[in-house]
Amino acid sequence: MKSISLVVCAAAALVGCTVNGAAPVTAWGKEGVSMLDYRTDGGQCAVLAATVGPTGKVEGTAGGVSASNGSGATIGGAPSGGSGNSAPPAGGGSSGSNIPSSGGSTYRDSASADFVNRAAMQQRSQEMAEQQARNNALKSCLSNRGYTEFSLTAEQRAELAKLPQGSEERRAYLYKLGTNPEILNTQSVRK
Repeated sequence: MKSISLVVCAAAALVGCTVNGAAPVTAWGKEGVSMLDYRTDGGQCAVLAATVGPTGKVEGTAGGVSASNGSGATIGGAPSGGSGNSAPPAGGGSSGSNIPSSGGSTYRDSASADFVNRAAMQQRSQEMAEQQARNNALKSCLSNRGYTEFSLTAEQRAELAKLPQGSEERRAYLYKLGTNPEILNTQSVRK
């Protein structure tokens, strides 16, 4: 279900890229393209973009937190980096024990707030990187098919905001803008 909604959202990107649900700032167009080809190309590029897999390394993570946290601390017996405390663990254990002593029991009822925050940040970063990869794939596909990204003027954005998302009127309006050679030349987003 998630991939279906992703494809639908990505298809909408052909007709306009939105920011925070506001009116799109840019759209895509191609001079002389038929409405059927315009919609077909958008759908095919959206499917291609939706199938872009994860870009980051997934192995070595547990619960959204990678095996290393950058501070030298590890779980399960490797050095915990920089505490300087070489005293044996409390409770009569051997000096080679792998049990972390952080002021609580070995088995906690819940994860620390820091651990939860780091896991959430890492998960969000990964999601953002994957979304960026999908956006780049969509843009690349459209560019390779001869489409041009163009900025919408304030007036065009205002007119577009009046038209319901997914409506035929909205698609027709964006198609009209996207096939206008003057708009494509003057409002083109140059890289």
